Amino acid sequence: MRLVVLVSLLTFVAAPVFAQHAFTPDEIAEGARLFQTNCTGCHGSSGDLVQGVALMSGKFRRASSDDDVATIIRKGVPGTAMQGFSFTEQQAGMIVAYFRSFTAAPAATPADMPALGDPARGKAILEGKGNCLSCHRVGENGSRVGPDLTGIGAPRPPVGRVPAPPPTPAVIVQQLQRSLVDPDADISPANRTFKAVLKDGSTVTGRLLNFDSFNVQVFDSKERLLSIPRSDLREFSLTKSPMPSYRDKLNSQELSDLLAYLVTLKGQVK
Repeated sequence: MRLVVLVSLLTFVAAPVFAQHAFTPDEIAEGARLFQTNCTGCHGSSGDLVQGVALMSGKFRRASSDDDVATIIRKGVPGTAMQGFSFTEQQAGMIVAYFRSFTAAPAATPADMPALGDPARGKAILEGKGNCLSCHRVGENGSRVGPDLTGIGAPRPPVGRVPAPPPTPAVIVQQLQRSLVDPDADISPANRTFKAVLKDGSTVTGRLLNFDSFNVQVFDSKERLLSIPRSDLREFSLTKSPMPSYRDKLNSQELSDLLAYLVTLKGQVK
């Protein structure tokens, strides 16, 4: 497996040769398909739904190399929700190459980066007027009800599509701006709101993580991970994003400042 040869020399964070030369674009696209088909129920299409993990920006709990990541994909982590998958070494390597393709995204140039405001003012808006931390989390601060924003400025895939090449910084800004002013326009299935009435009359509202023939897994509004037998459901519905639009809540300068702060969030918060 080509992945193993490179991992003996380079770590996951500092291995650009892996992304550039070890796998072809078609293999990376296949890795994207495997990830989107098998992994988004828990990790989300952007790879950042699990606390402390940001797959697209190389942040892991238990892996320090590409080889470690591929092994976890194939064997899982005993005692956790991370199950093993019956992928070949080549398939696991293609998924890791897909992750690495995001850290190899091209740098911005003045010509393709929209003008942004002041990141310091944007941070103050996120923590204050924007009330973002009531649902979201940045580093160790905020709520886990909504998606973690710690790595929101890192390259991430457009919802429902395989990116090739990874989005440029200008596209990332456009994605973030669209999420702020029109949150229902491009929402990940993992971020849809699940509302249910149980047979005992109680209600559950939260973010849908998994829905199969036997159980529903929901991260609820009280930050609890619930597993509900489908036989206990009386009725349920899926809605789009619970996030409000900031189109009329923030003026153009405030939106520009908030965007400037969000694009600085690459998975590491000091």
